[in-house]
Amino acid sequence: MAFKRLMLALLTALAMTNTPLPVRAQSAAPHHLVGTWNVDAGGPVGKCQIELQSHTFAGRFAARSILCMGPLAFVNGWAPERNGFALIGIDGRPIASFSPARGIMTGRLADGSLLVMRPARGPRTDAMQPPDTGANPCYLREDTGRCVRPEDTVAPRGPHPVQVRITGLMNIRRERSLESQVVGQVKAGQCIIVNACFDTRWGVRCEIPMDGGATRGFILKYYEKNGRDYVGFVNRC
Repeated sequence: MAFKRLMLALLTALAMTNTPLPVRAQSAAPHHLVGTWNVDAGGPVGKCQIELQSHTFAGRFAARSILCMGPLAFVNGWAPERNGFALIGIDGRPIASFSPARGIMTGRLADGSLLVMRPARGPRTDAMQPPDTGANPCYLREDTGRCVRPEDTVAPRGPHPVQVRITGLMNIRRERSLESQVVGQVKAGQCIIVNACFDTRWGVRCEIPMDGGATRGFILKYYEKNGRDYVGFVNRC
């Protein structure tokens, strides 16, 4: 009886040894995302490039940064994500996520800094085609009705303060919230100072000095009007 139990145990162990382990499927990298992307960002990142590669490393698609500074200098992987992709650092944590919007790939760093990415070899509409929302394919300036230049699609670079030109009538609010008190307005063509910009639940809000610098107010970098997307100002005067 003991012999039979021993044989049964040996046969069970042998069967388990020969059973193949489940293999985690590795999907192919989306071909329309693979390649070199130009990065345009403010702050310490500046202009640089990110290369998304098709082979895998450490369980994710490999990537490398070219002449990037700040958080982007530590990119070594990426992952497809909905309509866009996420950049992953050497510690395995996401650095930024990008999605198609208005003809470009847009994303934000953990500190809220805005990033714009474009294919290094010209437009690839398959890589940057957002869901069909009826929105215009670029940011417009209300005073001319034309698309702004690429450098005006992001918040102004430092060092702050910087001087910008308003492109449409906008309210100035006391705080970042769109529910806060309106304390003034800025008009198209007006040159003003921007102290800093912040990514908030109400969109990108930029701080401006008021009353000779004694107080402050906030304006929008982007806004929507009649189903079209606009910038509140261009990053120069």
